[in-house]
Amino acid sequence: MTAPASSSTTPINKQVGFINAFIAATLMGFVGFFARHIDAQGDFIAFSRMMCGGILFFAIIAYKGRLLELKEFKLSPTMVLSGFFMGNCLSAYITATQHTSIANAVFFIYIGPIISTLLAVIFLKESMKLATWFALLAVFIGMMMISGLMSIDSSGLSFGMQFSEKTFFGDMMALYSGVGYGLFLFFGRFRTEVPGDVRAFWNFVFALAGITLLFVFTKPTISQMTSTDWMWWVGIGIVCGFGALGTCTIATRHLKAAEFACVSYWECVVASLFVGLMIYGEPLSSAQMIGGAMIIVGGMSEVLISILGKSFKRPDNVTLKAGSI
Repeated sequence: MTAPASSSTTPINKQVGFINAFIAATLMGFVGFFARHIDAQGDFIAFSRMMCGGILFFAIIAYKGRLLELKEFKLSPTMVLSGFFMGNCLSAYITATQHTSIANAVFFIYIGPIISTLLAVIFLKESMKLATWFALLAVFIGMMMISGLMSIDSSGLSFGMQFSEKTFFGDMMALYSGVGYGLFLFFGRFRTEVPGDVRAFWNFVFALAGITLLFVFTKPTISQMTSTDWMWWVGIGIVCGFGALGTCTIATRHLKAAEFACVSYWECVVASLFVGLMIYGEPLSSAQMIGGAMIIVGGMSEVLISILGKSFKRPDNVTLKAGSI
């Protein structure tokens, strides 16, 4: 594998990256809200996200008259793997929530950004400032607190993760979801010369192929789904598929792995505050509020570090090709 390439079609814009990362994390936070209204297996729900994303990005590229770019930019193993792991990690995560605790499932999938950061530092030689390490640590601890894995009681902080033989399969699926998420983000750092919408389209295509392959083993059923289920199924595909995963793909093109990781945990705040508290009236504990504050502070500090840093002040030596993202 080689490091991400740079070309005349590939300006790296931190502002575009952070805006798309923030949108992606916000929309991802509504996955649970949509999923609660759909009576279907998790992998079939994930199928909607990949299908809607692929169709809508193809429509956008066609509308812009750029279909030839799908052939102009040759496919590579990293593009295939990025899409494959995107589909597999989401299917594995939803499966995990059905066979182990939500806390365990959340913890494992959110080691994904940490994995992608470490891989990028080792293999892509992406530099990491000390302040970025602290920001990443803050948002990770914040994630554990807001998801209920860490709590505050009379004896101090306590860690509430539990394992058992009964939940072994679910825990392994959760672990795979985290590894898959990390690999999706890591492989997304390659081929940055490809416009974001073109990369997103191929990501959805190969994610769709990976999920379809899983259907051979999971054999999902749809006979129980009502018209309301189908409406929500399409809705999650548009909002949490096309919207969330599409902007996620665009963000990874412009941001280093650590930069994206720090912002990605905003999803936890959205899920707990906007969905859990405001929509379903689920109260937040003091530990969860502290965790949410740590995610906000850690994420925003990384945005400021990157935007005010010397790398951002250096003028781009490339120009943006018309119509690319």
